[in-house]
Amino acid sequence: MDITFTNAALPQSPAPIWPADAWEQLRLQQILQQASERANTIHQPVLASFTHAVCPCDPLQYFQAFHTLHLGECFYWERPSEQRALVGVGATATIQTTGQSCVQEAAEIWRQLQAQAILGQGSAAIPDRTSGPLLFGGFTFDPLTPTTELWQAFPDGLLLLPYLLFHCDETCAALTINLQVAPDADIASLTAEISAHLHTLEQALARTLPQETDRLPAPSLQIEDLLSADLWMEQVAATVKRIKQGAFAKAVLARAVRVTNPRQDFDVIQTLKRLRESYPVAYVFAIQRQEQYFVGATPERLVCGADGQIQTMALAGSAPRGKTEEEDRQLGEELLHSQKNQGEHHVVVSTIQNALAALCSRVWVGDAPHLLKLKNIQHLQTPITGDMLPGHSILEAIEDLHPTPAVGGSPRQPALEAIRELEQLDRGWYAAPIGWIGHTGNGEFAVALRSGLLHGHQATLFAGCGIVADSDPESEYAESCLKLQVMLRGLSGEE
Repeated sequence: MDITFTNAALPQSPAPIWPADAWEQLRLQQILQQASERANTIHQPVLASFTHAVCPCDPLQYFQAFHTLHLGECFYWERPSEQRALVGVGATATIQTTGQSCVQEAAEIWRQLQAQAILGQGSAAIPDRTSGPLLFGGFTFDPLTPTTELWQAFPDGLLLLPYLLFHCDETCAALTINLQVAPDADIASLTAEISAHLHTLEQALARTLPQETDRLPAPSLQIEDLLSADLWMEQVAATVKRIKQGAFAKAVLARAVRVTNPRQDFDVIQTLKRLRESYPVAYVFAIQRQEQYFVGATPERLVCGADGQIQTMALAGSAPRGKTEEEDRQLGEELLHSQKNQGEHHVVVSTIQNALAALCSRVWVGDAPHLLKLKNIQHLQTPITGDMLPGHSILEAIEDLHPTPAVGGSPRQPALEAIRELEQLDRGWYAAPIGWIGHTGNGEFAVALRSGLLHGHQATLFAGCGIVADSDPESEYAESCLKLQVMLRGLSGEE
């Protein structure tokens, strides 16, 4: 377990202070002063968090502008259909954990970090959901799987408190500044430094105009299986054999491909633009670690916590989209009535319902699965909601829910053991929780599907399939190729 604190720094700027409102500047100074006084009392740095309203802006403009400031690594999180986004840069605090208790340890550190924090906001009224400090990050799929060089920069658990955080939803936009304030801090100097950073950000935003998604001819990407199709299908057949022998009911096997762009490095911003245009109901995300970016557009929510209520979903069972409206309707009906897919889906529903029972006073499950239709694939989906018991958080829910049978298998432990033995793949953060948690306990984590790890002109993309007793290796391989198309289209722009 490791936690580090840093304060971002840029050269002082002689440009006008931003925001220019004198009351806002005074309020910021008051927050910093209160944090310094508390730091004097407890003899350690105290978190100061200040939020003020800003003009609405395309969140990708902030993502691009943040990169030009060289304040540190960036992250991006957006649900385009709901007009909600979070964009951050720098790390005022980094919570890094290892091992099987990585989620639990992260939750405890977050409680400690908030216990002495000083929070404030500017003159404009800002809803709680859009103000205050929050952590963004994720966890590894399986901390018991050895980490390879591919995922070396992504620890078992990582939650970042950004130095600057842009929040927006359908009603407002805000910027939060998070800073560790030391005892006897020079408040005037801190205020001047923050103001310089914000003015530099304002200049960067002015240079960062919304752009159309790149319409150049799609690059001819080179795609290579990390494990050959024949060997992967042999894994599927071996898994089916174990299932029929009674070892477990289901195991999810993943595969990966290496994609190379011979022309140039992959453009993360263009990739995010394409993903959000093509998959507006998905969670579109990117998190930077050194020179790598973990990027994706996942349809699967793991858990959402808001005002004492937990919302999650069961997502299992897949079919392609039809080329015509009639073919699409027929494929959807076949999915809804498929015994294999319905059985796989029921296992996921039951597992999630049982996991939430320990955290909730009541749990509601949708009457029947419905179709979640995405651009090139459709899934069976069932909503599940619970009233969270006092004193619990969504981080605890993550620990109980992950991995769901949709990405791990059932029963959980024998399925995970089979994956470790058979899969021959370091999943890293693929199919693992990624998301955020705020200071009020609200937050949202998704399962990092339809995703890949970008590094320069190469990307490693992942896809998985739920293997059950009547799985056919060739059909499962075809399904995995269908799922890989999401990121391949995001990287190339090819329809």
